[in-house]
Amino acid sequence: MAFNPAQFKQKKKREVDPNAPPRPNLMSHDKTIREGQAAFTQLEDRVRRQAEEIESLKTKYADLQQSVAQILNYLRKGR
Repeated sequence: MAFNPAQFKQKKKREVDPNAPPRPNLMSHDKTIREGQAAFTQLEDRVRRQAEEIESLKTKYADLQQSVAQILNYLRKGR
């Protein structure tokens, strides 16, 4: 095996464009994914709670309609 001096030669650094966006790395991608998943989970919870609230309001509305119908029937019979 022969000695090769080019093997230990330092490479020249590339010029960096100051206007270029930062280079991506796995840690920032992982953080972005985790934040996205957390936001998605919060939205899922909000949608589930709103669906439950809508269902309870529909039930309440149906009960009120039934009560009004009973009151109207009672008043009609009273005449």
